Amino acid sequence: MTMIDALPSIRSLTRRLLPTKAATPSDVHDLIRERAAAVPPMRPRVEIPVCDVSPEEQALVALHERGQHLARQENWETLCREMIEAEHGRAKTPGLTPVAQVLAEGARADVLEAAKSAVSKGEPRRAFAAMASLEINLDDMPECFGFASVVAMAHVELAQMWRGRTPLRELSPQIREAHDRHMRAASQLADRFEPFAADAPLLAMLRCAVISADVAPSERLADDFEDLIDLDPTCPEHMCAFGRQLLPQNLGSWEALELQARRVATNTSDIWGSGGYTWVWIGALEQDIEAVRRVDAETFTSGLHDILEQCRDQHMANRLAAFTGVTMAAGQNRDASHSRIAHCFGWIAQNHLREIHPGLWAKAPAPWYSANNEPEAEDAAARGKARALSTLASYFAPQLGQHGRITFGENGVEIV
Repeated sequence: MTMIDALPSIRSLTRRLLPTKAATPSDVHDLIRERAAAVPPMRPRVEIPVCDVSPEEQALVALHERGQHLARQENWETLCREMIEAEHGRAKTPGLTPVAQVLAEGARADVLEAAKSAVSKGEPRRAFAAMASLEINLDDMPECFGFASVVAMAHVELAQMWRGRTPLRELSPQIREAHDRHMRAASQLADRFEPFAADAPLLAMLRCAVISADVAPSERLADDFEDLIDLDPTCPEHMCAFGRQLLPQNLGSWEALELQARRVATNTSDIWGSGGYTWVWIGALEQDIEAVRRVDAETFTSGLHDILEQCRDQHMANRLAAFTGVTMAAGQNRDASHSRIAHCFGWIAQNHLREIHPGLWAKAPAPWYSANNEPEAEDAAARGKARALSTLASYFAPQLGQHGRITFGENGVEIV
């Protein structure tokens, strides 16, 4: 085709793209406004250090690998000794995770990985056979609560694999039997030991993990979690786990959730102020965002202040910034309680946040993020960093317009 041959088609395309009449200045301005509206506004630039691998993540990896190594070497005596010492000393990672818990997770990791394949193929017998490599050692150390906890929690996690997210009543008979069999095995091991006599929060945590296997789980829920929190009140995750179980769709009710949150706050006030109330509700809200309609927002907010007064480290600042900024993200059609809690992100970011820990932002439940607005990232760390920077930029944008800069440093936040 020559250039002359192409002219008719070019003219035809031009007629379709250009107006049929001369454009007026008003038409031009309307077109400019229309195209400008289609381009998303620039967000302010956020300059804040990013800690790609936080001290908490370093500790978790090291402890997990330690437990896994000792299990592979079948050095159970050393594993038990280290777990018991950690329990009696209430040893924690920088993010307040119990050291013994992480050692136990590493020790059972290989067995669970082997059993996962059997679960995925619907082979209960093969899953139990994988557990035999652990259980065979129980007779050699019947008094070691550390090793018993490793085996029992492996059974609990296998039961959870069989169940997935399906309600128990909807499981097929074969799957329900596999689930129940693992839970019974875990419960029998838990019954061998008394948490207070052993001075072991890990055993109290195990008792809480097998509550659902009881014939009347709701009746023992409060007592078992009260024991756990009494034994280890400095661990926030125990209180969060209590909040999850207190949801009506689990083993509790709205009334019980509010009552127990206030009881936990009273019992832990010497450590957390009113933060115990907040931790219990954080656990509930991270699982069911609609629970916000029931929370006392003022008490919750007071608890946030008390938590950050007690724990001034960047792990806690990131944990609560991600919760308020991502999980509780403010937006349209939010009630007063929801907005009150979501807007706490501002003072947490300004007064406490000095660096980003991407892992915490990546793990934060994000009910308001969809496939369309979730930051694209190849891995969890990149996704967490994108979430954090996007949330900070969105929050500070109204103060800065389109071209501002926010700098986070040791002396606070500078807005330019």
